Amino acid sequence: GMPFLVMNNYLAGPINCISIDNKSGAIASVNYLVELGHKRIATITGNMNTEAAKKRLEGYKFALEKHNIKLKEEYIKNGDFLRTPARAAAGELLKLKNPPTAIFVASDVMALEVIDVAASLKIKVPSQLSIIGFDDNPLSVYSPVPLTTVSQPIVEMGRLALETLNQVVLEKQKTPVKIIMPAKLIKRESTRGI
Repeated sequence: GMPFLVMNNYLAGPINCISIDNKSGAIASVNYLVELGHKRIATITGNMNTEAAKKRLEGYKFALEKHNIKLKEEYIKNGDFLRTPARAAAGELLKLKNPPTAIFVASDVMALEVIDVAASLKIKVPSQLSIIGFDDNPLSVYSPVPLTTVSQPIVEMGRLALETLNQVVLEKQKTPVKIIMPAKLIKRESTRGI
């Protein structure tokens, strides 16, 4: 049959795939927040049926552990990559007795909702709350605060996917092909030191 390639989801088994290094993107995000002086760092996860969400949560936990910051269950909320659950998660986090000073949000779409909820609670980003998103979504130009986020090299991934498929078709490349592209933290105005 025709070879095909799955993008943006790292799957086990004999499947060709190109994905982003979700875990290292999350680690870079949390490392940066710790560098800025944050210790109360929460996360809002994506849809936990996806590899991306699992790896982003894994990276969050790994980075906290590396910095000897105790993992708090109440600092982990599921936002499902959706707006409404993200808003609920943000509300729960920001109303905690000991609220986080920073939130690593597993997508930009959710991060925009978090900024909005914070504003409704009179919490200023970034002076009172730092937020990091994930995806470098073009939508985030609508953010009231330019969003610190993790970018995925989508264009390069696409180019690499085509090249790889060509090689597979020409039988110059053994299958399965599994490529993980690096993620890059882009620092903008939604994060600040404390």
